[in-house]
Amino acid sequence: MIFSLFGLLVPFIFLLSGCNGNNSVSQNGEPDLILPGPDAQQIIQQAFIDAEEGDVIRFGEGTFELTATITLNNKTGVTLKGSGRDETVFSFSGQTDGSDGLLISNSSGIIVQDLTISDTPGDGLKVRDTDGIVIYRVGAVWSGEPSSENGAYGIYPVLSSNVMIDESYAYGASDAGIYVGQSDRVIVRNSLAEGNVAGIEIENTTNADVYGNTVTDNTGGIMVFDLPWLSVSGSHVRVFNNVVQHNGRVNFAPAGNIVAQVPAGTGILVMSTNNVEVFDNEIEENNVIGTGVFSINSMIELGELPSNVQMDESYNTNNVYIHGNSYSRSNIYVSPEDQNTIGNLLTQSFGENPIPDIMLDGFLSGDANESGDICVQNNIGSGFVNLNIPFSFPDNISFDSSPHDCSLEPLPEVQVEIPVYN
Repeated sequence: MIFSLFGLLVPFIFLLSGCNGNNSVSQNGEPDLILPGPDAQQIIQQAFIDAEEGDVIRFGEGTFELTATITLNNKTGVTLKGSGRDETVFSFSGQTDGSDGLLISNSSGIIVQDLTISDTPGDGLKVRDTDGIVIYRVGAVWSGEPSSENGAYGIYPVLSSNVMIDESYAYGASDAGIYVGQSDRVIVRNSLAEGNVAGIEIENTTNADVYGNTVTDNTGGIMVFDLPWLSVSGSHVRVFNNVVQHNGRVNFAPAGNIVAQVPAGTGILVMSTNNVEVFDNEIEENNVIGTGVFSINSMIELGELPSNVQMDESYNTNNVYIHGNSYSRSNIYVSPEDQNTIGNLLTQSFGENPIPDIMLDGFLSGDANESGDICVQNNIGSGFVNLNIPFSFPDNISFDSSPHDCSLEPLPEVQVEIPVYN
Protein backbone atom coordinates (compact mmCIF):
# COMPACT_ATOMS: atom_id res chain seq x y z
CA MET A 1 0.00 0.00 0.00
CA ILE A 2 1.15 3.53 -0.73
CA PHE A 3 1.20 5.93 2.19
CA SER A 4 2.13 9.08 0.31
CA LEU A 5 0.05 11.64 -1.50
CA PHE A 6 -0.03 13.44 -4.76
CA GLY A 7 2.33 16.36 -5.36
CA LEU A 8 -0.25 18.88 -4.29
CA LEU A 9 -0.10 17.52 -0.74
CA VAL A 10 3.65 17.51 -0.19
CA PRO A 11 3.34 20.50 2.18
CA PHE A 12 0.68 18.57 4.06
CA ILE A 13 3.09 15.72 4.78
CA PHE A 14 5.57 18.20 6.25
CA LEU A 15 2.76 19.61 8.34
CA LEU A 16 2.15 16.29 10.02
CA SER A 17 5.86 15.94 10.68
CA GLY A 18 5.95 19.01 12.89
CA CYS A 19 4.80 22.18 11.13
CA ASN A 20 1.36 23.52 12.01
CA GLY A 21 -1.33 25.17 9.94
CA ASN A 22 -3.16 28.42 10.43
CA ASN A 23 -5.95 27.08 12.61
CA SER A 24 -3.81 25.00 14.92
CA VAL A 25 -1.30 27.20 16.75
CA SER A 26 -1.87 30.06 19.15
CA GLN A 27 0.56 32.91 19.69
CA ASN A 28 2.30 31.15 22.60
CA GLY A 29 2.98 28.09 20.47
CA GLU A 30 0.42 25.85 22.19
CA PRO A 31 -2.26 24.17 20.05
CA ASP A 32 -5.53 26.06 19.83
CA LEU A 33 -8.54 23.85 20.61
CA ILE A 34 -12.16 24.35 19.76
CA LEU A 35 -13.97 23.45 22.97
CA PRO A 36 -17.57 22.46 23.70
CA GLY A 37 -19.88 25.33 24.52
CA PRO A 38 -22.86 27.33 23.31
CA ASP A 39 -20.85 28.95 20.48
CA ALA A 40 -19.09 25.77 19.31
CA GLN A 41 -21.38 25.19 16.33
CA GLN A 42 -20.65 28.61 14.86
CA ILE A 43 -16.93 28.41 15.65
CA ILE A 44 -16.59 24.99 13.99
CA GLN A 45 -18.44 25.96 10.85
CA GLN A 46 -16.47 29.19 10.51
CA ALA A 47 -13.20 27.29 10.98
CA PHE A 48 -14.27 24.94 8.18
CA ILE A 49 -15.10 27.86 5.89
CA ASP A 50 -11.77 29.59 6.60
CA ALA A 51 -9.62 26.43 6.41
CA GLU A 52 -6.64 26.53 4.06
CA GLU A 53 -4.29 23.84 2.81
CA GLY A 54 -2.17 22.52 5.66
CA ASP A 55 -4.54 23.54 8.45
CA VAL A 56 -5.18 21.29 11.43
CA ILE A 57 -8.47 22.06 13.17
CA ARG A 58 -8.30 20.61 16.67
CA PHE A 59 -11.13 19.76 19.03
CA GLY A 60 -10.85 19.43 22.79
CA GLU A 61 -12.35 16.85 25.09
CA GLY A 62 -16.05 16.78 25.86
CA THR A 63 -19.39 16.59 24.09
CA PHE A 64 -20.23 19.16 21.43
CA GLU A 65 -24.01 19.61 21.30
CA LEU A 66 -24.65 20.41 17.64
CA THR A 67 -27.97 21.27 16.04
CA ALA A 68 -27.08 21.39 12.33
CA THR A 69 -24.94 19.54 9.80
CA ILE A 70 -21.36 20.84 9.81
CA THR A 71 -19.88 20.96 6.32
CA LEU A 72 -16.35 20.99 4.92
CA ASN A 73 -16.56 21.70 1.20
CA ASN A 74 -14.04 22.27 -1.58
CA LYS A 75 -10.92 22.02 0.61
CA THR A 76 -7.49 20.49 0.14
CA GLY A 77 -5.10 19.15 2.78
CA VAL A 78 -7.13 19.82 5.93
CA THR A 79 -7.07 17.72 9.11
CA LEU A 80 -9.94 17.53 11.62
CA LYS A 81 -8.44 16.16 14.80
CA GLY A 82 -10.19 15.39 18.06
CA SER A 83 -8.63 14.49 21.38
CA GLY A 84 -9.56 10.80 21.14
CA ARG A 85 -12.42 8.69 19.89
CA ASP A 86 -13.93 8.45 23.36
CA GLU A 87 -12.89 11.95 24.42
CA THR A 88 -14.29 14.18 21.64
CA VAL A 89 -17.96 13.59 20.79
CA PHE A 90 -20.06 15.49 18.27
CA SER A 91 -23.62 14.85 19.45
CA PHE A 92 -26.49 15.54 17.08
CA SER A 93 -29.28 14.28 19.35
CA GLY A 94 -30.89 17.74 19.23
CA GLN A 95 -30.35 18.34 15.53
CA THR A 96 -32.94 20.61 13.89
CA ASP A 97 -31.20 21.63 10.65
CA GLY A 98 -30.22 18.95 8.15
CA SER A 99 -29.91 15.25 8.93
CA ASP A 100 -26.25 14.30 8.40
CA GLY A 101 -23.65 14.98 11.04
CA LEU A 102 -20.30 15.83 9.46
CA LEU A 103 -20.42 16.26 5.66
CA ILE A 104 -17.21 16.47 3.59
CA SER A 105 -17.56 17.09 -0.14
CA ASN A 106 -15.63 18.08 -3.28
CA SER A 107 -12.31 17.91 -1.44
CA SER A 108 -8.93 16.16 -1.48
CA GLY A 109 -6.37 15.03 1.07
CA ILE A 110 -8.66 15.24 4.10
CA ILE A 111 -8.00 13.52 7.44
CA VAL A 112 -10.63 13.01 10.14
CA GLN A 113 -9.33 11.41 13.29
CA ASP A 114 -9.87 10.80 17.00
CA LEU A 115 -13.50 11.77 17.45
CA THR A 116 -17.01 10.27 17.55
CA ILE A 117 -20.19 11.39 15.83
CA SER A 118 -23.36 10.35 17.64
CA ASP A 119 -27.13 10.27 17.24
CA THR A 120 -27.59 11.85 13.82
CA PRO A 121 -31.06 11.69 12.28
CA GLY A 122 -29.34 10.79 9.01
CA ASP A 123 -25.80 9.63 8.23
CA GLY A 124 -22.98 10.15 10.70
CA LEU A 125 -19.82 10.99 8.72
CA LYS A 126 -20.65 11.42 5.05
CA VAL A 127 -17.95 11.99 2.41
CA ARG A 128 -18.85 12.77 -1.22
CA ASP A 129 -16.80 13.46 -4.35
CA THR A 130 -13.49 13.46 -2.50
CA ASP A 131 -10.10 12.14 -3.59
CA GLY A 132 -7.91 11.14 -0.65
CA ILE A 133 -9.83 10.72 2.62
CA VAL A 134 -8.50 9.16 5.82
CA ILE A 135 -10.97 8.23 8.56
CA TYR A 136 -8.80 7.20 11.49
CA ARG A 137 -9.99 6.26 14.96
CA VAL A 138 -13.44 7.69 14.27
CA GLY A 139 -16.68 6.48 15.83
CA ALA A 140 -20.21 6.72 14.41
CA VAL A 141 -22.82 5.60 16.92
CA TRP A 142 -26.42 5.82 18.01
CA SER A 143 -27.39 5.62 21.67
CA GLY A 144 -29.41 2.81 23.17
CA GLU A 145 -30.74 -0.31 21.50
CA PRO A 146 -30.39 -0.17 17.69
CA SER A 147 -33.58 1.00 15.99
CA SER A 148 -35.05 1.57 12.55
CA GLU A 149 -35.35 5.22 13.61
CA ASN A 150 -31.56 5.57 13.56
CA GLY A 151 -29.71 7.04 10.62
CA ALA A 152 -28.89 4.76 7.71
CA TYR A 153 -25.07 4.93 7.58
CA GLY A 154 -22.43 5.54 10.21
CA ILE A 155 -19.22 6.08 8.24
CA TYR A 156 -20.22 6.73 4.64
CA PRO A 157 -17.77 7.65 1.85
CA VAL A 158 -19.48 7.66 -1.54
CA LEU A 159 -18.45 8.69 -5.07
CA SER A 160 -14.89 9.07 -3.81
CA SER A 161 -11.41 7.64 -4.42
CA ASN A 162 -8.34 6.80 -2.34
CA VAL A 163 -10.34 6.03 0.79
CA MET A 164 -8.79 4.74 4.02
CA ILE A 165 -10.92 3.75 7.03
CA ASP A 166 -8.72 2.54 9.88
CA GLU A 167 -9.26 1.65 13.56
CA SER A 168 -12.79 3.03 13.47
CA TYR A 169 -16.06 2.00 15.11
CA ALA A 170 -19.72 1.88 14.08
CA TYR A 171 -22.76 0.97 16.16
CA GLY A 172 -26.50 1.13 15.59
CA ALA A 173 -26.87 2.08 11.89
CA SER A 174 -30.20 1.08 10.35
CA ASP A 175 -28.46 0.23 7.09
CA ALA A 176 -24.65 -0.15 7.29
CA GLY A 177 -22.24 0.85 10.01
CA ILE A 178 -19.29 1.29 7.64
CA TYR A 179 -20.32 1.76 4.03
CA VAL A 180 -18.28 2.63 0.95
CA GLY A 181 -20.26 3.14 -2.24
CA GLN A 182 -19.52 3.92 -5.90
CA SER A 183 -15.86 4.55 -5.08
CA ASP A 184 -12.44 3.39 -6.27
CA ARG A 185 -9.29 2.36 -4.39
CA VAL A 186 -10.52 1.67 -0.88
CA ILE A 187 -9.12 0.12 2.29
CA VAL A 188 -11.27 -0.69 5.33
CA ARG A 189 -9.15 -2.20 8.06
CA ASN A 190 -8.72 -2.83 11.79
CA SER A 191 -12.21 -1.56 12.60
CA LEU A 192 -15.15 -2.79 14.68
CA ALA A 193 -18.76 -2.79 13.49
CA GLU A 194 -21.44 -4.08 15.84
CA GLY A 195 -25.15 -3.66 16.35
CA ASN A 196 -25.87 -2.53 12.78
CA VAL A 197 -28.02 -4.11 10.09
CA ALA A 198 -24.92 -4.55 7.90
CA GLY A 199 -21.61 -4.25 9.67
CA ILE A 200 -19.43 -3.34 6.66
CA GLU A 201 -20.82 -2.84 3.16
CA ILE A 202 -18.85 -2.36 -0.05
CA GLU A 203 -21.31 -1.39 -2.77
CA ASN A 204 -20.69 -0.73 -6.49
CA THR A 205 -17.04 -0.09 -5.64
CA THR A 206 -13.85 -1.09 -7.44
CA ASN A 207 -10.50 -2.10 -5.98
CA ALA A 208 -11.26 -2.51 -2.28
CA ASP A 209 -9.45 -4.40 0.48
CA VAL A 210 -11.39 -5.21 3.65
CA TYR A 211 -9.17 -6.81 6.29
CA GLY A 212 -8.34 -7.06 9.97
CA ASN A 213 -11.86 -6.05 11.01
CA THR A 214 -14.21 -7.51 13.60
CA VAL A 215 -17.91 -7.56 12.72
CA THR A 216 -20.22 -8.95 15.35
CA ASP A 217 -23.85 -8.75 16.52
CA ASN A 218 -25.06 -7.26 13.25
CA THR A 219 -27.84 -8.73 11.10
CA GLY A 220 -25.19 -9.41 8.46
CA GLY A 221 -21.45 -9.03 8.85
CA ILE A 222 -19.74 -8.01 5.58
CA MET A 223 -21.69 -7.29 2.39
CA VAL A 224 -20.18 -6.88 -1.09
CA PHE A 225 -23.00 -5.74 -3.37
CA ASP A 226 -23.67 -4.32 -6.79
CA LEU A 227 -27.08 -2.74 -7.19
CA PRO A 228 -28.09 -2.70 -10.86
CA TRP A 229 -29.91 0.62 -10.71
CA LEU A 230 -26.71 2.56 -9.92
CA SER A 231 -24.56 4.02 -12.69
CA VAL A 232 -21.23 2.59 -11.43
CA SER A 233 -20.44 -1.15 -11.25
CA GLY A 234 -18.14 -2.71 -8.67
CA SER A 235 -15.31 -5.21 -9.09
CA HIS A 236 -12.07 -6.48 -7.55
CA VAL A 237 -12.82 -6.65 -3.84
CA ARG A 238 -10.81 -8.70 -1.34
CA VAL A 239 -12.28 -9.66 2.07
CA PHE A 240 -9.65 -11.33 4.22
CA ASN A 241 -8.32 -11.85 7.74
CA ASN A 242 -11.53 -10.63 9.34
CA VAL A 243 -13.38 -12.01 12.37
CA VAL A 244 -17.04 -12.37 11.40
CA GLN A 245 -18.97 -13.78 14.31
CA HIS A 246 -22.39 -13.91 15.99
CA ASN A 247 -24.15 -11.86 13.35
CA GLY A 248 -27.72 -12.82 14.15
CA ARG A 249 -29.35 -9.57 15.22
CA VAL A 250 -32.98 -9.20 14.15
CA ASN A 251 -33.09 -7.13 10.97
CA PHE A 252 -34.25 -3.61 11.89
CA ALA A 253 -33.79 -1.90 8.52
CA PRO A 254 -36.76 0.21 7.41
CA ALA A 255 -39.03 -1.59 4.96
CA GLY A 256 -37.99 -1.15 1.35
CA ASN A 257 -34.24 -0.94 1.98
CA ILE A 258 -32.25 -3.59 0.12
CA VAL A 259 -30.55 -4.67 3.37
CA ALA A 260 -33.99 -5.40 4.81
CA GLN A 261 -33.73 -8.61 2.74
CA VAL A 262 -30.58 -9.80 4.54
CA PRO A 263 -31.45 -12.72 6.86
CA ALA A 264 -30.49 -12.42 10.51
CA GLY A 265 -27.53 -14.77 10.79
CA THR A 266 -25.50 -13.78 7.72
CA GLY A 267 -21.72 -13.67 7.85
CA ILE A 268 -20.39 -12.58 4.43
CA LEU A 269 -22.67 -11.98 1.46
CA VAL A 270 -21.50 -11.34 -2.11
CA MET A 271 -24.28 -10.27 -4.46
CA SER A 272 -24.51 -9.32 -8.14
CA THR A 273 -20.88 -8.29 -8.46
CA ASN A 274 -17.73 -9.88 -9.84
CA ASN A 275 -14.07 -10.50 -9.09
CA VAL A 276 -14.32 -10.99 -5.34
CA GLU A 277 -11.91 -12.98 -3.19
CA VAL A 278 -12.95 -14.10 0.31
CA PHE A 279 -10.13 -15.78 2.20
CA ASP A 280 -8.53 -16.45 5.58
CA ASN A 281 -11.50 -15.17 7.58
CA GLU A 282 -12.83 -16.59 10.87
CA ILE A 283 -16.55 -17.02 10.29
CA GLU A 284 -18.30 -18.19 13.44
CA GLU A 285 -21.89 -18.50 14.64
CA ASN A 286 -23.54 -16.90 11.62
CA ASN A 287 -26.26 -19.47 11.55
CA VAL A 288 -28.14 -18.95 8.29
CA ILE A 289 -25.47 -17.92 5.74
CA GLY A 290 -21.81 -18.30 6.59
CA THR A 291 -20.67 -17.07 3.19
CA GLY A 292 -23.26 -16.56 0.46
CA VAL A 293 -22.95 -15.85 -3.27
CA PHE A 294 -26.25 -14.50 -4.53
CA SER A 295 -27.81 -12.50 -7.33
CA ILE A 296 -30.44 -9.79 -7.27
CA ASN A 297 -32.31 -12.26 -9.50
CA SER A 298 -32.91 -14.44 -6.45
CA MET A 299 -34.86 -11.67 -4.75
CA ILE A 300 -36.84 -11.10 -7.93
CA GLU A 301 -37.56 -14.83 -8.26
CA LEU A 302 -38.67 -15.01 -4.63
CA GLY A 303 -40.90 -11.95 -5.00
CA GLU A 304 -38.90 -9.77 -2.64
CA LEU A 305 -38.31 -6.85 -5.03
CA PRO A 306 -40.84 -4.63 -6.83
CA SER A 307 -42.29 -6.12 -9.99
CA ASN A 308 -40.76 -3.37 -12.15
CA VAL A 309 -37.27 -4.74 -11.41
CA GLN A 310 -36.79 -7.33 -14.14
CA MET A 311 -34.46 -10.33 -14.11
CA ASP A 312 -31.23 -9.92 -16.06
CA GLU A 313 -28.30 -12.31 -16.40
CA SER A 314 -25.93 -9.37 -15.98
CA TYR A 315 -27.02 -9.30 -12.32
CA ASN A 316 -25.40 -12.70 -11.71
CA THR A 317 -22.25 -12.91 -9.61
CA ASN A 318 -19.06 -13.98 -11.38
CA ASN A 319 -15.45 -14.79 -10.54
CA VAL A 320 -15.71 -15.34 -6.79
CA TYR A 321 -13.00 -17.29 -4.99
CA ILE A 322 -13.78 -18.48 -1.45
CA HIS A 323 -10.81 -20.20 0.14
CA GLY A 324 -8.91 -20.75 3.35
CA ASN A 325 -11.70 -19.59 5.66
CA SER A 326 -12.61 -21.32 8.93
CA TYR A 327 -16.24 -21.92 9.91
CA SER A 328 -18.05 -22.97 13.06
CA ARG A 329 -21.67 -22.67 14.12
CA SER A 330 -24.24 -24.07 16.54
CA ASN A 331 -27.20 -23.88 14.11
CA ILE A 332 -29.43 -22.09 16.60
CA TYR A 333 -31.64 -19.93 14.42
CA VAL A 334 -33.52 -16.70 14.99
CA SER A 335 -37.14 -17.52 15.80
CA PRO A 336 -39.52 -17.30 12.80
CA GLU A 337 -41.36 -14.24 14.12
CA ASP A 338 -38.03 -12.36 14.35
CA GLN A 339 -36.66 -13.49 10.98
CA ASN A 340 -37.35 -11.90 7.59
CA THR A 341 -39.01 -13.68 4.67
CA ILE A 342 -35.83 -14.92 3.00
CA GLY A 343 -34.37 -16.09 6.32
CA ASN A 344 -37.49 -18.08 7.13
CA LEU A 345 -37.59 -19.55 3.63
CA LEU A 346 -34.02 -20.77 3.98
CA THR A 347 -34.40 -22.26 7.45
CA GLN A 348 -37.67 -23.98 6.55
CA SER A 349 -36.14 -25.45 3.38
CA PHE A 350 -33.64 -27.43 5.43
CA GLY A 351 -36.07 -28.57 8.11
CA GLU A 352 -34.19 -30.04 11.06
CA ASN A 353 -30.98 -30.37 9.06
CA PRO A 354 -28.25 -27.77 9.60
CA ILE A 355 -27.81 -25.20 6.86
CA PRO A 356 -24.39 -25.55 5.19
CA ASP A 357 -21.99 -22.66 5.74
CA ILE A 358 -21.22 -21.83 2.11
CA MET A 359 -24.31 -21.10 0.02
CA LEU A 360 -24.84 -20.34 -3.67
CA ASP A 361 -28.20 -19.30 -5.06
CA GLY A 362 -27.67 -21.04 -8.43
CA PHE A 363 -27.76 -18.00 -10.69
CA LEU A 364 -24.49 -18.71 -12.47
CA SER A 365 -23.01 -17.02 -15.48
CA GLY A 366 -24.18 -18.59 -18.71
CA ASP A 367 -20.83 -17.83 -20.32
CA ALA A 368 -18.82 -19.65 -17.64
CA ASN A 369 -17.94 -23.31 -17.22
CA GLU A 370 -19.76 -25.70 -14.90
CA SER A 371 -18.44 -23.85 -11.87
CA GLY A 372 -20.04 -20.61 -12.99
CA ASP A 373 -16.65 -19.12 -12.11
CA ILE A 374 -17.50 -19.56 -8.43
CA CYS A 375 -14.63 -21.48 -6.79
CA VAL A 376 -14.64 -22.90 -3.25
CA GLN A 377 -11.50 -24.53 -1.87
CA ASN A 378 -9.64 -25.40 1.33
CA ASN A 379 -12.14 -24.05 3.83
CA ILE A 380 -12.17 -25.53 7.33
CA GLY A 381 -15.33 -26.82 8.99
CA SER A 382 -17.64 -25.79 6.18
CA GLY A 383 -20.52 -27.41 4.37
CA PHE A 384 -21.73 -26.44 0.90
CA VAL A 385 -25.09 -26.00 -0.79
CA ASN A 386 -26.30 -24.73 -4.15
CA LEU A 387 -29.92 -23.69 -3.68
CA ASN A 388 -30.59 -23.79 -7.44
CA ILE A 389 -33.24 -21.10 -7.00
CA PRO A 390 -33.89 -20.76 -10.77
CA PHE A 391 -34.44 -24.55 -11.00
CA SER A 392 -37.51 -25.47 -8.92
CA PHE A 393 -36.25 -24.36 -5.51
CA PRO A 394 -36.44 -25.94 -2.96
CA ASP A 395 -36.89 -29.29 -4.70
CA ASN A 396 -33.58 -29.26 -6.54
CA ILE A 397 -31.10 -28.22 -3.82
CA SER A 398 -27.63 -29.66 -4.41
CA PHE A 399 -24.94 -30.40 -1.84
CA ASP A 400 -22.41 -31.37 -4.48
CA SER A 401 -19.47 -28.97 -4.25
CA SER A 402 -17.37 -30.72 -6.89
CA PRO A 403 -18.29 -28.33 -9.75
CA HIS A 404 -16.84 -25.54 -7.63
CA ASP A 405 -13.65 -27.29 -6.56
CA CYS A 406 -11.47 -24.92 -8.53
CA SER A 407 -9.22 -21.93 -8.08
CA LEU A 408 -9.01 -18.46 -9.54
CA GLU A 409 -6.08 -16.12 -9.88
CA PRO A 410 -5.66 -14.18 -6.61
CA LEU A 411 -6.64 -10.54 -6.82
CA PRO A 412 -3.89 -7.94 -6.42
CA GLU A 413 -3.32 -5.88 -3.30
CA VAL A 414 -5.15 -2.57 -3.45
CA GLN A 415 -2.94 0.49 -3.77
CA VAL A 416 -4.31 3.60 -2.09
CA GLU A 417 -2.66 7.01 -2.17
CA ILE A 418 -3.37 8.79 1.09
CA PRO A 419 -1.77 11.45 3.28
CA VAL A 420 0.49 10.38 6.10
CA TYR A 421 -1.34 10.55 9.41
CA ASN A 422 -0.39 10.23 13.05
